[in-house]
Amino acid sequence: MLLLHGTAGSLENFCANYAAYAQHFRVIGIDMLGCGWTDKPDFDYQIKDYAEHVRGVMDVLSLNTASVVGVSLGSWVGAALAHAHPDRVNKLVMVAPAGIITDPAEEARVAEGVRKRRLAAATDPSWETVAAAMKGLVLKPETLMDDLIAVRLDIYSDSRMKAAMPRLLAFTLGGQALSEAQWRSLTLPIQVIASVDAPNMFLSNAYAIARTAPTAELVEMHGCDHWPQYEQPDEFNEASIAFLKKA
Repeated sequence: MLLLHGTAGSLENFCANYAAYAQHFRVIGIDMLGCGWTDKPDFDYQIKDYAEHVRGVMDVLSLNTASVVGVSLGSWVGAALAHAHPDRVNKLVMVAPAGIITDPAEEARVAEGVRKRRLAAATDPSWETVAAAMKGLVLKPETLMDDLIAVRLDIYSDSRMKAAMPRLLAFTLGGQALSEAQWRSLTLPIQVIASVDAPNMFLSNAYAIARTAPTAELVEMHGCDHWPQYEQPDEFNEASIAFLKKA
């Protein structure tokens, strides 16, 4: 199974999940195109580019098929990969899902906020700027481990990241979402995680995908925001593992 992080993130997004998943699956977390310690080529990355990077990783590792667990951008990339290459993705778990438009004005507002925080963190990488960018991911900011902030700070301090950040955020400028017809064409098993205590665009997205994708099943979770896999790991691991193991 492949674990795909969120916007401008990296594979440590799943620090609370690797051990539980590894009891049942071969688990591979990657830093997606331009993110983490992966190379940062000089062009604007769109969703199709992220999806092709994931497919390329699968090819290099001789993975004909895999299940995908994606957070936010990662969920969108997983859906795009499943749409473009339906024979490569077995199942898809979508956490704080993106890639569907429920309110264009809210989508634009959220995207602008993401760009502002991530660009600030990459332009002036300090504990304060990186922490500010990350604490919006959790319902209770005090639960965010210092280790996670430190890893992200180390990545954002890479001399390549300042120039790369606008490129890896290019998809947030719009025009990348899957259409309703594309969502309806996804016939693989999909689990959608809805963080019900965070009434925001991503919660609306979760309900919309659950209504639109024909095989999607919805799991509502409490006590978490954008990172339920981190804030409620036991509940998340149990629910997603049961889904991924189901025949």
